[in-house]
Amino acid sequence: MELVRSILEGNTKLSKDEIWQLSGMLQDHYRSSPNVLDIPTDNVIFIGDLHGELQCTLAVQQYIKKYNKHHFVFLGDYADRGPEQIETFNLVMALTLSNPKRVIMLRGNHESDSVATRYGFYNAVTRAYSFDVFKHYSRVFEVLPIAVYKHASLFACHGGVPEDISSIAEIQGLNRRHPNFPDDIIFQMVWNDPKKNDFMFRPNPRSGRARIFGKAAFTKFMEDINAQVMFRAHEAFPQGYQTFFDNKLVSVFSSTSCTRVQPKIVRLCKDYTIEPLALI
Repeated sequence: MELVRSILEGNTKLSKDEIWQLSGMLQDHYRSSPNVLDIPTDNVIFIGDLHGELQCTLAVQQYIKKYNKHHFVFLGDYADRGPEQIETFNLVMALTLSNPKRVIMLRGNHESDSVATRYGFYNAVTRAYSFDVFKHYSRVFEVLPIAVYKHASLFACHGGVPEDISSIAEIQGLNRRHPNFPDDIIFQMVWNDPKKNDFMFRPNPRSGRARIFGKAAFTKFMEDINAQVMFRAHEAFPQGYQTFFDNKLVSVFSSTSCTRVQPKIVRLCKDYTIEPLALI
């Protein structure tokens, strides 16, 4: 764990062998995990898209120290677009490995070879290191869980409610172990978006395989899985978060998106209210 400690203390210049070691430890941590992790507490803070913004990630690190009785759930999208993609991904892995019982990494739509190739992470890694190093990160993509759940309390994933799923057990039975998202349900869970109207599902302009879900679909899904509040990321809102469906769905974004967003993380409070926490 000396490598993890050095990253937490500010080491951002890892060698190829150190990235191999770090990514291998993270793979070992999640390799046998289910698609949906049980979370044992309602004391949870959720982190949205970081997209290679190390300063925002360092701010999260300080909150992990401050709220030392809380679980922290990273909702995915660690790299692509931002200026320090490799350093951000490495720090999130180190935070997870140093606090394995209370820090969780979920998979977002950008934890995919095809997306990383288009939006910057592949180029950043292969320029700084090599294709082989990118494949170390790609193997991390494959093992990351898709969601967290606490019975009668909360559910969280990167994107949103999928079609034709009515239980956690159905999600658990899917195969996430692929560098991309061949399974349509997992694809929707990292790509779908909410809209504040009362309907089930509609086409999503992001992709022919993605959906927009309305209040009717959200309400049915939450009733089916017995949860009160849902957290997701995936969309940039100027204030860093947005609520939907009578505040029962919370969307959080944790990077500045080129100064367009005031990045936040959100803490689940009593009575299922939320407290936004600023990162800058």
